[in-house]
Amino acid sequence: MNDAEGDPVSEAAARLEAAVERLARALANRPAPAPAAGGQAADREAVAALAARLDDTIARLRGVLGEDA
Repeated sequence: MNDAEGDPVSEAAARLEAAVERLARALANRPAPAPAAGGQAADREAVAALAARLDDTIARLRGVLGEDA
């Protein structure tokens, strides 16, 4: 039996952990992008936007859990 059963916080944490694992696998398995003009391998704006989105999500999670950033 799963320890997270019946506990909404534990269930949410397990789903978050699974999502992070899926994201890590997806990023590891995708082909490397072709270098863009100027030798940039990734769109810096897209990377910055994703990083900001993830930072916001982590900050919300910390707030919900009552942890200081």
